[in-house]
Amino acid sequence: MNKVQLQDMIKNLKSVLWVCSCLFLLLCGCTAEEGVQDALPEGTVGVRLLASRMTEGEVSDAECRINEVVCFRFEDGVLQEIFDSLTPDATGVCHFQPKKTEGTFYFLANAADLVRAAGFQVGSTTFDDLMNLQATAEEMTADGIVMSGQVTLEDSSSVSSVSLKRSVSRIDLDASFDGVKVCNISIGHIVPVGYVNEQSAVRVPATAEPVEIQKDFGTVPFSGKKETLFYLCEQGTESHAVEMQILMSDGSWHRLKATLPALKRNTVYTLKVYGNGADFRVEVLTDDWSEGSSSDAGQVLKGLVDSTASQLSDGVTVNLRGDTVQVPYWESNFRLALKAEAGAELVINGVADGVKMETQLASRGLQRLAEVNVESRKKMPGSIQEYVYLDVYEAHVHTGRVVLEFMPNPVRLNGRLVFDGEAVCDFGTYIDGDLGTFVLPEGKKLSLEIDEDESPWMKVVADESAGTYRILAGWKPNDPLADGRVQAARLVVSDMDGKNRDVYTVKRQNWGLPVVNVNGTWWCKYNLRGNVKDFSDQILVKDDPVTDGSQLFSYLQTCSDDEFLHILGDQYQAGNPEGLKLAYNGENFYYEGYQSSVTANFGTLEPTAMAPGGYQIPGYDNYRFFAWGEDCALGYFNPGAFNNNLGQRLSFSVSERSLTIDGVPYGTIGLYDFNYDETHWTIFGLGHQWDEKNIEPMMVLFATYGNVNKTWLIEGYPKETNRGNWIKYANHNASKTRTIRCIKTPVEYIYE
Repeated sequence: MNKVQLQDMIKNLKSVLWVCSCLFLLLCGCTAEEGVQDALPEGTVGVRLLASRMTEGEVSDAECRINEVVCFRFEDGVLQEIFDSLTPDATGVCHFQPKKTEGTFYFLANAADLVRAAGFQVGSTTFDDLMNLQATAEEMTADGIVMSGQVTLEDSSSVSSVSLKRSVSRIDLDASFDGVKVCNISIGHIVPVGYVNEQSAVRVPATAEPVEIQKDFGTVPFSGKKETLFYLCEQGTESHAVEMQILMSDGSWHRLKATLPALKRNTVYTLKVYGNGADFRVEVLTDDWSEGSSSDAGQVLKGLVDSTASQLSDGVTVNLRGDTVQVPYWESNFRLALKAEAGAELVINGVADGVKMETQLASRGLQRLAEVNVESRKKMPGSIQEYVYLDVYEAHVHTGRVVLEFMPNPVRLNGRLVFDGEAVCDFGTYIDGDLGTFVLPEGKKLSLEIDEDESPWMKVVADESAGTYRILAGWKPNDPLADGRVQAARLVVSDMDGKNRDVYTVKRQNWGLPVVNVNGTWWCKYNLRGNVKDFSDQILVKDDPVTDGSQLFSYLQTCSDDEFLHILGDQYQAGNPEGLKLAYNGENFYYEGYQSSVTANFGTLEPTAMAPGGYQIPGYDNYRFFAWGEDCALGYFNPGAFNNNLGQRLSFSVSERSLTIDGVPYGTIGLYDFNYDETHWTIFGLGHQWDEKNIEPMMVLFATYGNVNKTWLIEGYPKETNRGNWIKYANHNASKTRTIRCIKTPVEYIYE
């Protein structure tokens, strides 16, 4: 091999060098799929604006620079806020403080003059007004290239990323081949005005008239280089005829013709002229700025993956350029062989759920940089498309990137179901109601499997025509087996004939409290005790001392003091899930942990906040059923009767008993039994503490949702005083302790 041949070989090998974007994070680089999780001050929103650039030397800083930024927040199609004069910091992040994070945020970079001229107004400008903003290509490149993007802020506590698209396309002319000299060029049917923001479908303003644009190089023909000729507005669906005159080495003229496709924003179109003796032609090359794969003539390498040297598993594909690897949602194990010059460094950037990657050095020649072993666990329903990047650096300069696209499971999932890598969703506690919706691709169905010795605690509500399946977890009243045991069910996605099964297991703990059904409301029989969220602290169905609800009232009158104290439950202050235990200091009874000032309120807390899973604090109407007004005298009737405000007839009984704790008399406790349609509901309590030292033993305040000041209560006095008993709805401050008697949160599916 002679010296010339060796030089040619080296030149050819170097011609496969892939050089790509991302020298600077602000000016170029990331795609919107790369989530950035930078912590932000409270109330501040951070958005990183990402504008990719072409290969080194192919684009000026002006084409990537983000100068002044304007942000619009639209909600329900109307402009709610404008943030102008935003300037990205050194990392490309714009910070601002919106009043709300609802709606969609739209960004325009380098478009301040256009926005000011448009005169957008909060409260009156519509989304259509923004979408109809128009400008010429000159206006959209006057202060840097105008770029647009949008984001919905899923998590306002961290930085979100927006990939900005340039509002114009770019036309380049490449005449790098020896002997090629371009004298002039024309492009037909170009509309000079376009939309600043990307449209749902490519279109041009209806009133704009197309023109022909020309470039004449005069006495110095264009040759031996590549340059940008035009920035153009996004065009419609029509193609564009290109003509150019070239000068031959013998002094003769030739006319070359080509056709540009419909011109899209953020896209580079290169007219490349080839010459070989008398044979000349022009070709159109297309690249997206956000991918950026054009470079100097003879120095293009569209990718780094050597497919022939790689070992790909089923479904793994590499695109023609070799810079993108698509990985299916099922389990995959494969090896990629990457090419680059000797001395290059490979860095893995990004992570994907269930993916493990290892690199190892291969040969040190020019053709192989490294081998990458990839293990990808099967993706679960509801997964998202994820990306990992194999970045190549030479002398600390970013020169190439391979993108690994990990495809999501085609089964979409909405709701509370989340499956781990073993296809199990274990809630680890009690849960019922709507767990979520499976949305299946065409040709698939979902079925439910539950072991024969297990209750039918789950069911599927199918709309097969829409391919959707709602998953419901049910509740069984007074289930003696609801003691925390684990219930499991299997959701099976398969072909319509039952083949190709994917099995997903759902588990929950089955807990339940003793309840009675009074006029359609399932009331708990006993007050809460211990931690309000901990079922094991409560009286469970299996431990119910009185399974016949009609006998509870008489049981409470005759049981031992220890049994009675156990049933009475604890006292609570809103916001503190731990029950306050009754104690004695030698002089007074009090509740340990009582706070004279509290910030929470049972009336405004979510009704489920201070109750076990599946239960909640009652509201005004729940207690109103047992009264005929808001100040009802019950006296000492045993029995008595009344009609409530709904016209229903109830009977009731009032009784009392004394309580002694460790030999110390606590006082008299009132007992109240309501009977509706032969269903008994009995209420009682220890009384409430109203300051640091004092307890009212026969004034039982019940935690009530819905009013910041008022609560339902029983106010009673020993029969010997003849002062009476009342059920009331009255004002009491939030510091006073409450007795919690829960109701079952309504559930769609009740099973036997």
